[in-house]
Amino acid sequence: MVRATERVDNLRRKWAAAGFVLVFALLALVLIGLTRWSFVDENLILPYTRWLARLSGHVFAVFGVSVNVEGTFLRHSAFAVDIRRGCDGVVATIVLLSALLAFPASWRDRLRGAVMGFALIFVLNLVRIFVLFGLGIAGQMAVFNFVHTYVAQMAVIAAAMVFWVYWTGTARPRRS
Repeated sequence: MVRATERVDNLRRKWAAAGFVLVFALLALVLIGLTRWSFVDENLILPYTRWLARLSGHVFAVFGVSVNVEGTFLRHSAFAVDIRRGCDGVVATIVLLSALLAFPASWRDRLRGAVMGFALIFVLNLVRIFVLFGLGIAGQMAVFNFVHTYVAQMAVIAAAMVFWVYWTGTARPRRS
């Protein structure tokens, strides 16, 4: 009898894990697909990215760095950069949000996780912009290219994953 119960429990865990992966993948695909829709891109993503550029310009000004902001462009006398799709933290946020929604937790915990996770990704993305723009201003283009291509985006996504693992340990199970 104990073995049959263990088998049923193992089967339930496997189905629960498969269900999580399926819901996560579907949510991520749908949400990323929505960002490709011109209406969402023009009315949500692009305004958010412009705001991110303006905020970055203000923070640079606090540190005495003169930066001209035009739309999604940051310009300095020595360097300019365009904050484009993929450099705005939206994909990392979608991946985290999809994982939070797919996980069987209370809606209160999901909301808490979404707010905290967005804040984490937002701050890390600002740090990424500052580091990359600083490298560009300093003329360190080889380092800029390496960090931009291999380090920065992966670091933001890895931080989102680590946050999600932490969150799963603190989230209360959803009540049936």
